[in-house]
Amino acid sequence: MKVRNGKSKSESEYVVGIGASAGGLEALQEFFKNAPANTGLAYVVVQHLSPDYKSLMNELLARFTSIPIQIIEDGMLIEPNHIYLIPPKKNLSVFHGRLLLEDQRQNKGINLPIDIFFRSLAVDYGKKAIGIILSGTGSDGTLGIKAIKEAGGMVIVQDEKTAKFDGMPKSSIATGVVDYILPPAKMPDAIINYIKHPFIENKNGIEEILNQNIDQLVKIMHILRDYSGIDFSYYKENTIIRRLERRMSINRLNSLDEYILLLSSDDREKDVLYREFLIGVTRFFRDEGAFEFFKDHVIPELLSKERKILRVWSVGCSTGEEVYSVALLIRDFIDTFNLTTEVKIFATDIDKTAIEIAGQGVYAESVISDIDPILVSKYFIKKENTYQISESIRKMVIFATHNVLKDPPFSKINLIICRNLFIYLKPDSQYRVLNMFYMSLAQKGILFLGTSETLGDLNEAFEPINVKFKIFRKKEGYQPLLIPETNLMYQNTRNFTLEPRTGLLKEVKRQSELTEKIISAILPPSIVINNKFQILHVINDINPFVSIQSGRFNQNLTNIIHQDLQIVVNNIIRRLKDVGESVAFENIKFENLSITYDVQGTKIAESEAETIYLISFYKRKSKKSAEKEEILTLEDHYHDRVKELEYELQFVKESLQATVEELETSNEELQSSNEELIAANEELQSTNEELQSVNEELYTVNSEFQIKIDELTQLNNDITNLLNNTGIAALYLDRKMCIRKITPSFSELSHVMDFDIGRPIQHFSNSILYPDFLEDIKSVQKNLQIIEKEIEVNQHVYLLRIAPYRTDFQAVDGILVTLTNLKNIYEQKKALNQATQRLQMALEMGNMAWWEWDVKTGQVTMHEKKATMIGYSLSEFPKDVYEICQLIHPEDYEHTMQVMRDHLEGKIPMWDTVYRIRCKDGSYKIYHDRGGVVARDDLGNPLKLVGIVMDVSDHMMMHAVPDEKRGY
Repeated sequence: MKVRNGKSKSESEYVVGIGASAGGLEALQEFFKNAPANTGLAYVVVQHLSPDYKSLMNELLARFTSIPIQIIEDGMLIEPNHIYLIPPKKNLSVFHGRLLLEDQRQNKGINLPIDIFFRSLAVDYGKKAIGIILSGTGSDGTLGIKAIKEAGGMVIVQDEKTAKFDGMPKSSIATGVVDYILPPAKMPDAIINYIKHPFIENKNGIEEILNQNIDQLVKIMHILRDYSGIDFSYYKENTIIRRLERRMSINRLNSLDEYILLLSSDDREKDVLYREFLIGVTRFFRDEGAFEFFKDHVIPELLSKERKILRVWSVGCSTGEEVYSVALLIRDFIDTFNLTTEVKIFATDIDKTAIEIAGQGVYAESVISDIDPILVSKYFIKKENTYQISESIRKMVIFATHNVLKDPPFSKINLIICRNLFIYLKPDSQYRVLNMFYMSLAQKGILFLGTSETLGDLNEAFEPINVKFKIFRKKEGYQPLLIPETNLMYQNTRNFTLEPRTGLLKEVKRQSELTEKIISAILPPSIVINNKFQILHVINDINPFVSIQSGRFNQNLTNIIHQDLQIVVNNIIRRLKDVGESVAFENIKFENLSITYDVQGTKIAESEAETIYLISFYKRKSKKSAEKEEILTLEDHYHDRVKELEYELQFVKESLQATVEELETSNEELQSSNEELIAANEELQSTNEELQSVNEELYTVNSEFQIKIDELTQLNNDITNLLNNTGIAALYLDRKMCIRKITPSFSELSHVMDFDIGRPIQHFSNSILYPDFLEDIKSVQKNLQIIEKEIEVNQHVYLLRIAPYRTDFQAVDGILVTLTNLKNIYEQKKALNQATQRLQMALEMGNMAWWEWDVKTGQVTMHEKKATMIGYSLSEFPKDVYEICQLIHPEDYEHTMQVMRDHLEGKIPMWDTVYRIRCKDGSYKIYHDRGGVVARDDLGNPLKLVGIVMDVSDHMMMHAVPDEKRGY
């Protein structure tokens, strides 16, 4: 496991890897809809994407989250509070916080992008890695979540009830390493609660608590031992503490007392913690370099020509991937060189569930992805979405539940594989197990350890074959010293370590050994056979009566018994079929032995399926005939039997020849058919895998397209309603000037209908709307210049607009014609003109003028009459407000300015004053000026004032002006 020495300033501390396939889009939307934006988490989404279509995932997810979304580019740094999406046709990994892309391998078996990324995430982020598996078919991600769990990270899987496709969730749940099984909407809360737990944020965790009170951990070990029968106190304290912290964090508990209470009352939590401690994470050919060396250098040594039997012991085999890896290499070597070596592999583990899985030998597609495709084709059988180990491999391996710290070891072992077990055990436990391995190994036996493990104090007991890959050979002459069982973690708790329970299997084995000894003491050398002459059991030394040749061993007695005895045994069995329970031949003399024997045959069991016989060899001087025995001499039946056998032999030869000829013909036909079926099966299997992969990709694309279709349908409805409600008539022409679409409003104004869609517009007369209509369309098509004009149709005026139809990329893809009814506009324009005329008349009659003052610029816009009332033309009259104010009579100036300031400051609601203003000829007229602020900025400062001014000179003598408004 790589140790991260630190992270860059912008690099995310936690990374959430999300694997999804078919049906994953909806799950991702639910997940991110409920994911807060500022958690500090980075999300990396790995999907099975079609290589032939552009993914729309970033657009579709953006509708459900405010978290920035990026399509991954090679070398991109993972930043917190970001979502990263894998692009099509790429595999993804992470190294030192940077995302690395590589092209997917073509024609290299099943591609598993989720497993690839999750494995690298586990290595790079360790316990800061979080893996999520969502909806999908197949088993991608199964190996990846195991790696994340082994590294100390957290694993969440979508509840299969909420998944559209449950293949990936089911496969992940079956591994037993999943922390949470949740619907996508609840996953973000679970992640946040986990990373915010004190034991996750605080480096010390529960270690300080345990240092002060070891009894709490003793209680936990007691509970687990009572539940499982396994004493985990032999494990390293750090391993136990880290896993306790994880379980307490996941259950959101802050004290050991709370967790002990939960553990005592909840069997499911007991089982989860038990499996956490077992750490049953493995895979085929783990540490590829080590197995490559093992294949090239160790196996040839183990399977040398003089070796007849190879005995192998795989310790801590878990679910079988590692032991089957060894078995595959051994079997392939044997098949390649046509060896006859008998191989017995004993695979043991403390976990009964794992042993059951290993015994079945059935693995998901993703699990076998680490195996050479050639080995897969030779030694695996494809069954739907799984692969089963072949019978030739399975019969080599004997699986058994076994506690290497407690149970007796196997003996005379040529190879022991014990990889990645010692890293979890205390040093004294490692020492005892290694001593036991030394005694179990035969002369020059080989020990294969994990790459992170060492021999410790037993370096002198083994010589290295390869130090890097931790492969060693037993040295002779070393005297192992077994240390007594101790419990260092609980040495102050004497009554904690109890003797392991004696299993039923050990008792049966003991009784079997006792029975064997009793039988051997009573009976002479004997052989138990069935009616097919197959040897079932051997009692005492039968070597004087048999002759075993080199080559493959044959269990048939007639093939190994001395020639002198073949006729005897045949006659005994033939007689036992016809006469009593026992038959004997006396005074049998062997050429190679000086002692004369009596041979006795006894029928000891009989059923419809088979009959069991006991053939015993008594020394002549000790033979006592039983009452029921038929005693014969060999000479009595020798000649008769020879004639009988000659006749039978002739008949058998003739029958056999006929049968052989028939079988040869049939065999050739079957062989031909079998080869054709194998070829067809391989093609179908390959095609099926490709179709399944394509199907997943197409489902993902289809899901994205369906959402886009829904959006386009909604958009089309919106546009249709907009056109209908605004009364805009529209005609769409494609690039060939054929009618592509029309609105109902356009049909009402012309004789173009829905059934004309697809017809060229040139088929219609020029007068569809007006005489130059077609010419104007051609002009726009040629020059790409918009044409706008007002036309009259059905006694209504319309604004016609002919424009190029442009796509998102500004490419011209036809013509768009729109007609907007100007009836309301014309009516409003007419009413406005009338109102303007009335206003003008009122101003003239009232001797008034309007003005507008822009406070920011100081410019005044005014009615022409404001200038002409005092003898100026509009162009001569000043436009600046301060210049205009200079025309006010000096005696009225200060009062007028004060009224202006009071209004601008909001002290009075309206500008209202009377003042004298100088005319162009130097005379003065009296103005009554009224107005007010009509616009202010955000701070309340005035921006614009509007008002009217009246010439009241002629009326001053008739009307009194209040003093507060008069400036003179």
